[in-house]
Amino acid sequence: MENNKATFPTIGELVREIFNITGLLAQKDRSNSFLSESNKKKLQTKLKRLADESSKIDGKLEELIDSLRLLLESALGEERVIFMVLESVEDLLVTYKSVLADDGTYLNKRNSSKWFIQQYLLDRVLLSFYKNYLKINVPASKLNLPNLKVWALPDIEGQNINWPLRKAWQLIYESLSISQSSFHYPDKSVDDYRANQNLENAQHWSTTDQIPSISSLFNNLEYSLSLLECPSNGSLRRLLSKSERQRLKIILFIGRVSSYCFRKLESNFGREYLISCIEHVKGQSGRLYRINSKLDKSIKGLKKSTGLTSEVDINRLYFYEVSRYWEHYALDIGHGTKVLQSYIAHESFQELNKIEKAKLVLAHVGSFTGHQVLTQLALTPAIKEIPSKFIELLNEGMLLKNSYDSLDNIDNYHNELKQAELDNVLGWLCNWCYANYYYHHKSFEKSYMYYEQAFNQAKYSAGRNQYLLVNQYIESCAKNGKFKEMKKAVAWAQYLGIEVRWLRGWDDPESEGNLKSLYNLMGNHNMQYAQL
Repeated sequence: MENNKATFPTIGELVREIFNITGLLAQKDRSNSFLSESNKKKLQTKLKRLADESSKIDGKLEELIDSLRLLLESALGEERVIFMVLESVEDLLVTYKSVLADDGTYLNKRNSSKWFIQQYLLDRVLLSFYKNYLKINVPASKLNLPNLKVWALPDIEGQNINWPLRKAWQLIYESLSISQSSFHYPDKSVDDYRANQNLENAQHWSTTDQIPSISSLFNNLEYSLSLLECPSNGSLRRLLSKSERQRLKIILFIGRVSSYCFRKLESNFGREYLISCIEHVKGQSGRLYRINSKLDKSIKGLKKSTGLTSEVDINRLYFYEVSRYWEHYALDIGHGTKVLQSYIAHESFQELNKIEKAKLVLAHVGSFTGHQVLTQLALTPAIKEIPSKFIELLNEGMLLKNSYDSLDNIDNYHNELKQAELDNVLGWLCNWCYANYYYHHKSFEKSYMYYEQAFNQAKYSAGRNQYLLVNQYIESCAKNGKFKEMKKAVAWAQYLGIEVRWLRGWDDPESEGNLKSLYNLMGNHNMQYAQL
């Protein structure tokens, strides 16, 4: 039954997966230079504290993002690339919070994740990548990375998949005009266990779905390069500059991140879904690339006309112009979306054929956002089909929670949910009805039991429908001597942007003093606030 529970992944699960994607946390080998054992334990503790959601969730997120930044600095060194990665993570977290606060879900965790990825994540991360690539003027770093569209996506050849990590290694070999064997184990006359192991690992990574940690990849690269720099067989010595070594590491990092992400898509959702995501990324990348090309050309014209030569001034110009462009873009899209929504809501929209719908959408919000909208329209029946009787029973429960006359009505509603197999989807609403009934009759202990269940069920599924419930649960905690639980509820409210009664406008709502004051005020059994 748990697998059928309607829910999004928790914020703790999402952040842990972000660290897994980078490969900087999963360290089975002891030779990792990015994270000592003690620092790894500290990071694990921070992740656990976030998962507990006990206080100041946004603050804990900031701590973890700072830890990620330090790891990236140690691993990659190139500040522009690090900035792009962190901005993409920040944009993802902001988007996820918005979805939790507004959208809600009636799907289980697997399908909620599937829907979120294709509805929001792919476009949000792509937009962040392209916007910040130009905004911070990444080309000025002179990394000369090969065209990402060519090698940083999986190639599907029949039943086989050529993952980006394999292609990343191949790019390294080709850039040095050397074979895989000669790169990792250049002198077979020397008994070198580590070189032999590096070669076997590289062959394994190229022919299987295994995704190694970044430390394993970088240690392999560094040792292989050291053998080329100090050959033992009298062959030509190869010296690579620090910037070239950094370039090769970034290629491996991108290959590893991309392989991990797309491998997860296939293993969790299947080959067909993987292919649809790859095609979506290719299409949207092309649209954003065209936007960037026009914008870059315009900025270069401004640079020439103003005679800017200082690197600092040029970077500022890119930062300002790109920021200004996307601010105006957001305003234009916002206006176009409002007009488009009125068309889509009209019954005549459903009478249009597929091509007519596409033309109408693209005319109002442009190619990039337009394909987002078209994807959303296509996903509605395919992934997020509304369960039978869901809307009817949701509306019935929202009305019933404000009725306190009879337990029989709530019992009947509970049975309706079971018969419609929606008790794992709308169970939070049923428990909310019971909680309000007992609260109204001043049975605060019984009401707490139901408020607690409703709150925990609704956090990652009810979206905007949980706003009043959160305040009611906070009061119920106070009335039942549950200070620790009340703190967690306030932390959740602050994270989602839900205003907490009697804490509105306070500079530090989660300070111990303010929470104690709220606890004492709400805990008075002679004062009832929950149903106001």
